[in-house]
This record gives sequence, C-alpha cells and structure tokens, in this order.
Amino acid sequence: MLNNFIGKSHFLPNNWFNIININDYKDRPINYLEIGTYYGANLLYCGETYGLHKDSKLYCIDPWEDYEEYLEYKNEQQNIYESFMKNVQTSGFQDKIVINRGYSHKEVYKFEDDFFDIIYIDGNHEPEYVLEDAVYSFRKLKKNGIMIFDDFDQIDPEYITKGIKAFLSAYSKRISIIGLQNAQLFIKKL
Repeated sequence: MLNNFIGKSHFLPNNWFNIININDYKDRPINYLEIGTYYGANLLYCGETYGLHKDSKLYCIDPWEDYEEYLEYKNEQQNIYESFMKNVQTSGFQDKIVINRGYSHKEVYKFEDDFFDIIYIDGNHEPEYVLEDAVYSFRKLKKNGIMIFDDFDQIDPEYITKGIKAFLSAYSKRISIIGLQNAQLFIKKL
C-alpha cells in the first residue's frame, strides 16, 4: 500500500469498502475522478483497490497553487505538486493516471457526460465551490455511479456541509444516499 509515499494522507479508499463493494470493480475497468488531489494518497490507493483492472483510468483535478481560501498552504503548493508527481512516478501504474492541473470549474467540462464510475469530491471546501463541483460532476457520473463527498458534518456546518446539503436537496429525485462513514458521504446516481 502506497510504497515510498511522500506527504500526508487522510482517509483512504479502504474507508469505502463497507459501502462500495470492491468486488463489483475487480474484473472491470473503471473511470475514476478525484477533485482535490493534494499529495495523491487517495488517488493512488484507489488505483491499488478499485482501479486494479489494466484498463482503468484515474483522473485528477487540482490547481496545486496558492489561493485565498487556503492560506495555511501558502507557498507550499509547488512542493506538494512535486511530491505528488514523485508519488505518481513510483506508483507502478502511472500510465493509468491522467492529471488535469487546473480548477475544477474549468476542467470538469472537458469530460464526456456519463463517463465516470466513481467521483470523489475533496476540493475547495467553501460551500459554493462544493456545490459547484457536485453539480458539474453529476452530469459526468454514469447511472448507478457513486459520488463521495469528503468532510461531511466534520467541519462547521456552515462550511462544506452547507454546499453538500444544497446539492442533496436539489438532486433528491436523482440520487440515493447509500452511506456515511468517517465524515464521507456516499450517494448513488439513479
């Protein structure tokens, strides 16, 4: 698991096993999208679990640059990006990884509709950006595809959770909530 990994990691896809059956993905290729990649721990571990099939593709979107909402990472983004790139290179499956360095509101549109099997949203946690990421990404998710939101109800409810709840309310007839574990909320597209 994540040999020679450089950087920080939080909850990895092994947190998903109780909700998203890994056996449903072991014999078929998947298209996976991650918004907000940081050092790449989640992306790479997904490649070692849900994305094992030789034809799976793991897409990520992250600007890896300083911006006002995240002053705690000021002047660290270039180092984080360089560590991420080293992690990708040592992963053993870098050919499956497609890196989109940019902002999600510009990058998500580039994908076909109904393309992704799993989408993990862990980008900018301001409510309007979380809502925007969910709305833009939902079109790109296949029917019965899974969308995962990070940090649900973990931080001040006026923070990320407000954006997620707005999405859940607006899309209530098109989704099913399938689980909540360790502050990660899982929905399925109907």
